[in-house]
Amino acid sequence: MVGKGRGTLMASFSALPFTLRRKSEVFSGLGMTTTTETVHGLLRLDREELTIQWRLARKVEHLGGEIRSDEELEAVREVHVPLRGLVGALVKNRWWAWPLGLRLEITASDLGSFQEVAGQTGLKMAHPAQLVVGIKRRDRLAAQEFAADLTLVVAETALEASVGRRSLPGIDKASEPPFGAIPGQGEGDSNEG
Repeated sequence: MVGKGRGTLMASFSALPFTLRRKSEVFSGLGMTTTTETVHGLLRLDREELTIQWRLARKVEHLGGEIRSDEELEAVREVHVPLRGLVGALVKNRWWAWPLGLRLEITASDLGSFQEVAGQTGLKMAHPAQLVVGIKRRDRLAAQEFAADLTLVVAETALEASVGRRSLPGIDKASEPPFGAIPGQGEGDSNEG
C-alpha cells in the first residue's frame, strides 16, 4: 500500500509474534511452589499506532504436603500505543547475557507510552520506556523487517507533524528557495549563452 501522499511503500500493517517466559520459586519449611508464566503475544503495526496483544498462561506447581499443579489461562489483552509516543526499534542478539537469544527492543519517547503494558497486570517490563520481547530464531528476518518498518513509520509520523513548522527560529519560509532549487539560479537565469 502506498502511503498517503508520501510516495513511500509499506504494507498496510506489519505483525510479529513474540514470547516471554518468567519463572519464580518460593521455598518454605513445608515445601516449594514454582510459578511459570508464559506470555504469547503479537505486535501489530499500522500507520497510526502499535498494537500489542498478549495472553498469559500461568502454571503453579506445589510440592510439599501435596503435589499439585494448577494451570490458568488469562483472556487476551490489547493495548494501543500511538506512534508519536515511540522512538524506534532494534533487534539485538544476546549471546553474552542470560537468557540467550534474539530480542526486539522498542523504545518510547515518553514514560507514559507503555504505561498500560508495564505494570504488574501487564508484561512487567524492566524499564518503563523500553519494551523488550523475545523473538524465535526462525523469526529473525521478520523481526528485523518489523523494526525497520516501525522506525520508518515513526520517522514519517514525526516528519508529517513537523510540516508547516519553521525549521529554525527567525527563518522566514517565504524567503527560502523551493525544495530542490539550486541557490543563486532564478527562473530567468540560464547557463546557455
